[in-house]
Amino acid sequence: MERNESRGFTLFELLIAIAVIGIVSAFSVPAYRSYVETANMTKVTAGFEQGVRLAQNTFAKDKTRLAIGIPPSAPDTVEGWLELLNSNAAEAPGGGPAYIPSDNNRDSGRGDPETGAIGVQWQPFRPSTVRKNGKVRPEREARLTLWRPLYLSLVEQRAIVTTEGVDIKVQRSSL
Repeated sequence: MERNESRGFTLFELLIAIAVIGIVSAFSVPAYRSYVETANMTKVTAGFEQGVRLAQNTFAKDKTRLAIGIPPSAPDTVEGWLELLNSNAAEAPGGGPAYIPSDNNRDSGRGDPETGAIGVQWQPFRPSTVRKNGKVRPEREARLTLWRPLYLSLVEQRAIVTTEGVDIKVQRSSL
């Protein structure tokens, strides 16, 4: 006579399988988190560099337009620059627009360290003036300042873009 036994997993076999899954998860979850953080930091840096390139190209185009007698077409307000920079509909890694207005306040206005949004500050051309004390304040050409925020482990960077070129400096680190 044949015995027809249906046999399942024992409790010991199930515990071993759960332990193996736990060990694999303990290694893979931190690696995945690190991968996501690296990807987000890369996205912020790429957005910062793209903004600098776009501003350089816009200033160069306007310099050429002025040289041949055509009026400039670059934005002359921070809202105009934000519209131009955000025109590709890219988002910051934490959500929201990739570029936001900046007031150059060290604590609150140099981009958004929570979402990774890049701060934008516009300063129009300022002619030279004579102050009340007789000293001359020199003219300042129009400039666009972009701030890469202290996002995750990135250092804060500032880029000042003018018709003459770009000045990029590391401002501070999160340490």
